[in-house]
Amino acid sequence: MSEEKSAAGEAAGTADPIAMGMAMGRATPLVDDELIGYLRDQRHHLHEQLRQIHLDIWEKWLGVFLRLATAIVGVAAAGAVSWLIWQASQSNGLRIEPFSVPPDLAARGLTGEVVATKLLDRLVAMQNQTYSSRPAKSYANAWGEHGIKLEIPETGISLSELDSWLREKLGNDARISGEVVRTGNGLTLTARTDDGSSPGVSGAEEDIDALTDKLAEQIYAATQPFRFGMYLVAKNRTEEALVIFRRLALTGDRDDRVWAYSRWGLSVATLSGVDAGLPILKRSIEIEPGSINSYDQIGVIEADNGHWEEMLQNYRAQLAQLMGNGQRFVAPSDIALRRRIAEATIAQSLGALHDLLPVLEELSRKPFPGFGPGFGPAQRARTYGYLRDFAAARAALGELHNMFPDAPPTGLELMLASGQSHLRQDWKAALAADGRRLAYVQQTTRGRSTAATTVTLPLAESLAHLGRFAEAERTIAPTPADCYPCLRIRAQIAELQHQSARADFWFARAIAIGPSLPYAEYDWGQVLLARGKPDEAVAQFVIANKKSPHFPDALEGWGEALMAKNQSHLALAKFAEAEKYAPNWGRLHLKWGEALIYAGKPEDAKAHFARAAALDLSPSEKSELTRMTHG
Repeated sequence: MSEEKSAAGEAAGTADPIAMGMAMGRATPLVDDELIGYLRDQRHHLHEQLRQIHLDIWEKWLGVFLRLATAIVGVAAAGAVSWLIWQASQSNGLRIEPFSVPPDLAARGLTGEVVATKLLDRLVAMQNQTYSSRPAKSYANAWGEHGIKLEIPETGISLSELDSWLREKLGNDARISGEVVRTGNGLTLTARTDDGSSPGVSGAEEDIDALTDKLAEQIYAATQPFRFGMYLVAKNRTEEALVIFRRLALTGDRDDRVWAYSRWGLSVATLSGVDAGLPILKRSIEIEPGSINSYDQIGVIEADNGHWEEMLQNYRAQLAQLMGNGQRFVAPSDIALRRRIAEATIAQSLGALHDLLPVLEELSRKPFPGFGPGFGPAQRARTYGYLRDFAAARAALGELHNMFPDAPPTGLELMLASGQSHLRQDWKAALAADGRRLAYVQQTTRGRSTAATTVTLPLAESLAHLGRFAEAERTIAPTPADCYPCLRIRAQIAELQHQSARADFWFARAIAIGPSLPYAEYDWGQVLLARGKPDEAVAQFVIANKKSPHFPDALEGWGEALMAKNQSHLALAKFAEAEKYAPNWGRLHLKWGEALIYAGKPEDAKAHFARAAALDLSPSEKSELTRMTHG
């Protein structure tokens, strides 16, 4: 019994928990459904909270971006308005309003806008035909970047209207209005500017275009007097221009005075001779040492007067002014090129002509303000001529003809024809060319004023080489004692007459008045070499080379003198150096080939003889080439 009770109690109170759990698991889940739902809700809320946080962050960033963009737009708008205001305050243009015209003219198409447009077109054309290196900022009224515009009233608000309103309130624009009035004889056109009314022009209705031209000149003269003077110069109306320049030089403001002084002096030199104009130009330098254009004109006059040392020192002074600070008479953007022009002009004065060519090439591609479109080609033709590169000179002259196809023969062409004949030693052709050139320059007052120190010199030389010594002496006699090229020609005429002591006197005199120049030493060296004195000739060539290392003539002469001393091997270096500065000089290659023959290098000599044969040679040089290649 006891065992049965014990088994029954064990069965009742100590059931297998694992079995019980398995039995319960078949009837009831381990985690309550409510708990699962709660967890799901919590996860959803957490996801929503995270999403809201992300949205809040993006909203904050978007707000930052929007505020930043607004600030940028605001700054840009403020900048644009500030720019418009600044531009308006700096504006210095010309605004032309429609003219008042009779109703019957307007009905036939000649409205106020049409008249104003005709006037605008003429003023624009006049300004485009005015060449001046004067910076626009130096004018009281510059008609600057806003230029000349037709002012047509608009309705509503626009950026153009805002710009126009700002310039009217803050700027310095000149305004032109006017009227066309019918008279008994036709029409009268009158224009009004801020400074008053123009005298007006009258004429027949069918002459409206001509009347507009005259009115435009009145406006240009009243509002842009210096530029109008330059326009008149370009039209060969120098006497009218002189009146304007003189008035501005004596009564204008500082900028007008300095710029007008140089043009006044040049106009006087043109009309009355260089001796009358030179003091005015020098006065402009005294008033303002930085008046760059005055140096240009003084240099040309000093050269024409034969004052070559003064010319050189003048250009050096000009360069010093350009190298200094505070230059007011050359636009800042132009100073670098203007310095190179001054440096090249100094090199030209010293015979280093090859150094001038890069600047002239640049000026041929893009004309420099104040020099005119033909300056580059004309000066290249002149420079190549002096370098004995006549093919290049003719090509540059061709460019000039293409630019001005209807222009008559110029003094430049006559000068090149004379120079080429002299360098070829074709003295009959030279004499004829010199005569034509003399006749040409004597057509003008300025030409006549410098003929004795310019074109009569080659004429005297040609006469002497033709044995007409009495005529040569009469031609050279009136030349002044301070004329550097005149003294050199005097010496050569004396040498041709075998008057060695007299020739040496004139050479020494030329060296004394031109201590910085290499030409008299070169001439003297050539004479000494012809006299059979190569050592003394070398001494003169050395001095010339020291004064101007890039002067090819002195190097070539030095090489020939070394050959005369039986030192052809040393001459080769001088010829090679000279070629850097005169690569297409026929005589240079002829003598170089000759030196190579004497130095035992006949194969190398052939190349230089071939070069010489393709270049310009004098008759005697051609004979020498034939002898060297076939002898």
